[in-house]
Amino acid sequence: MVNFADRVAEKIERVGPLVVGLDPHFAFLPPFLLKKWFREEKSLETLSLCVKDFNLAFLEALAGEVGFVKIQMAFYEALGVPGMMVLKETIEKAKSSDFIVILDGKRNDIASSAEAYARGYLSTIQVGEDVFPSFWDVDALTVNPYLGEDGLRPFVQEAEKSGKGIFVLVRTSNPSAAFLQDEGKEEKVFVKVANLVWRLGQGSLGKSGRSSIGIVVGATYPEDLRFLRERFPGLLFLIPGIGAQRGDLEALTFGFGPDGKGALVNVSRDILFAFREGRDPEGFSFAAEGKERARFYQRKFREIMKQ
Repeated sequence: MVNFADRVAEKIERVGPLVVGLDPHFAFLPPFLLKKWFREEKSLETLSLCVKDFNLAFLEALAGEVGFVKIQMAFYEALGVPGMMVLKETIEKAKSSDFIVILDGKRNDIASSAEAYARGYLSTIQVGEDVFPSFWDVDALTVNPYLGEDGLRPFVQEAEKSGKGIFVLVRTSNPSAAFLQDEGKEEKVFVKVANLVWRLGQGSLGKSGRSSIGIVVGATYPEDLRFLRERFPGLLFLIPGIGAQRGDLEALTFGFGPDGKGALVNVSRDILFAFREGRDPEGFSFAAEGKERARFYQRKFREIMKQ
């Protein structure tokens, strides 16, 4: 079983650090696809089928160009059962196309419930002597640390057991993050959480020298990104905030380790909906335009890695 952090390191070396977020904002979907599926019926089921077409076309276009996808569960949960089945098909297609799949669900609860989440997404469900594989079977999951160590430990344990990864929210990219994350006199909350993650992840260090228990650090807070990288060289970073959230591209220099690795950079809307900036208002070329935008970011990130 290959360590998750080592799998990430190999994929970054081979393809690049770009993560494409499959966040299908419904209002931005290509008009031609919406017209296709809404022709006879407008329902959550037909909207789900539209999302499915959108996702599968993107995965086909990005295969070989991008090594990672991050799927935001909110858009699929909003569509009910049809959306969750599209989520399942999207995960299966991504994994069969050699993407490393990060599911962005920001899950957590008290310890027993956290264990159910962790097993359901990352490992197995056990009933007596019967063991059932994870229905979702993703490579990594985002996790909320608000409940403390006993809420995080089950995710760490199941990730280690199955060779998977987790990314714990530490310094998120949203404007009001500081309201909670900057609290603390001797040590700010976000630093305290990063310390906890580093301690819990000691059992999952790979040959790359990094832990499979990583953290989410927004590019919208460049000084904190720099501070966390300097303090935690062995943590794997998942960095959102580039693109629509206007995170500073140059700040990414702080996110990569001295070896130029150790960070994954997520871009969602600026790639998925690149067609909206061109001469194709119906979106017929959405996948091709998204592919070109992804290539731009991949090249840019590789340049930054070398600095």
